[in-house]
Amino acid sequence: MRGKPKITLDDKEEIMSAIEIRILDTLAEISGQVKKVRDSLNLKPVSDLLEKIIAIQKAGQMVFLYGAGRSGFICRCFAQRLMHIGVKSCFISDTVTPAFTAKDLLIVMSGSGETTSPMALAAKAKKIGGTLACLTSNPASSIGKLADIVVVVKSKSKDVAMTEVSLAPYTSLFDISCLALFDSLGGALMVKLGQTEKDIDTRHATVE
Repeated sequence: MRGKPKITLDDKEEIMSAIEIRILDTLAEISGQVKKVRDSLNLKPVSDLLEKIIAIQKAGQMVFLYGAGRSGFICRCFAQRLMHIGVKSCFISDTVTPAFTAKDLLIVMSGSGETTSPMALAAKAKKIGGTLACLTSNPASSIGKLADIVVVVKSKSKDVAMTEVSLAPYTSLFDISCLALFDSLGGALMVKLGQTEKDIDTRHATVE
């Protein structure tokens, strides 16, 4: 009975080379996707969101953020950065989440714009009377139609994950694009609010 062919050292080196190329190509795809988002971004809603966050900060109100799954981790990153910049913020579902009021802002991140938990929270925020903003790939979605500010991030999201081919898995391109946009907003907020790296350092966690 004929056995399986043995994998030689040269074969292993070729396999590793293919994997290494895949990693490099994926990094290139990710950086290219961020550039595509930059080039296609409608700055009007981005500016509207920026000004709303500034108004919230000056009024001493709160910016709430929410996303399901990986989107939630990205939103947590921005909530933390807002705190560093001097904006009151929280991620909904944390045990210390305060009451949302008509004077507050909720930012929801949902690629499809149809995910159950973000949709429910968006509807509740609108019922309370607060401002709703969303980052989505689908502005015609339920959340997109409900939001006061819609920032369209054109990228591979859950609703097209099974049909669009990419090297980065599933919704990674959307997730990373939103993280890049949030951090870009953070940098702009620093300028508008007169915040420096030193200010961030004074608010950075010291018990960690």
